[in-house]
Amino acid sequence: MPRGQPRPQPRSFLNRGTALVINYHWEGFTINSVTSRRRTYLGVELNLISLLFSSISPILNKFSLVSLNAVVGGVLTSTFAATFNLILIMVTYKKVSIVKDKMVIILGATNAIGVLLQYIALSMLSPVTVTLIARIYLVYIFLLGGVFLKERIRGWDYVAIAACIAGSILVSSGRAQFDSWLGILCAFIYPFMYAANNVIAKYLVQDDHPADVLFFNHLVSALLLLVAGFLIPHTYTSVPLTGVAFNFGGAFFNGFLSLLLFYTSLKYITAGKANIVRALGPLIVIVYSYFFFPITINAQIICGALLLILATTIVTVKQAQVNE
Repeated sequence: MPRGQPRPQPRSFLNRGTALVINYHWEGFTINSVTSRRRTYLGVELNLISLLFSSISPILNKFSLVSLNAVVGGVLTSTFAATFNLILIMVTYKKVSIVKDKMVIILGATNAIGVLLQYIALSMLSPVTVTLIARIYLVYIFLLGGVFLKERIRGWDYVAIAACIAGSILVSSGRAQFDSWLGILCAFIYPFMYAANNVIAKYLVQDDHPADVLFFNHLVSALLLLVAGFLIPHTYTSVPLTGVAFNFGGAFFNGFLSLLLFYTSLKYITAGKANIVRALGPLIVIVYSYFFFPITINAQIICGALLLILATTIVTVKQAQVNE
């Protein structure tokens, strides 16, 4: 091209300004997509770490019940968890912000009933049996989330739910030992209480900090269980230190660290999807229980594990696509 002549324009109806604007919006779309995906992965990662901590609790609580009754176990669990969370709030935020919504009372009540029924189930059944039966929690959380939080269940969600149920059945096949019908009944009911508790927590963390919601959850639960203990004769007759020590460990890992991570993850993913991730719980409990209970790994358990992992993968990928 001869020197001094203007450079020919490309054959396009877009001028430089229009192209710049389109490029700007395209880059913004990409950045937002990456941010949404990272938020989803963060929510899933927080849930997985939470699950590692919470899966220790059934083992420790089973040992604590050798010397503690269920009510005392529930009081100690809620009291320890409330104390741990209060320390965290004071160190991090310097003050506790009161959760004024009256739903916090129902939040604590569902936690109290759930803790009590879980201890009753653990006193009659093995930790593995209780954990496997509690997978019905997945169905509860989707039903409650759909009714109260208007969380939609899409096609792939049904596939994930089916995979979780099938995987849990395969993992539990031939393993659950039904030693007591009362224990079985409690094992089926207490997950519903925890599902309701988590749905209410999802509602409350929209306006209040997860740490404050968690603190008042355990505080109300401890007070309700403490009063119930005084109404039941001989509840506080004997409280051995050995049982308290095991209970302390269970409260720290499950009632504090696990729930704090779980509540925080609800900022990034829905309650239903967050709890599908937790369907891996039976596998982790089985691994932990291997050191204390006879565990045999067979083809059914392996197939069940693959189905549970498949469900987790579906939730992670589909949620990331929805946020894009």
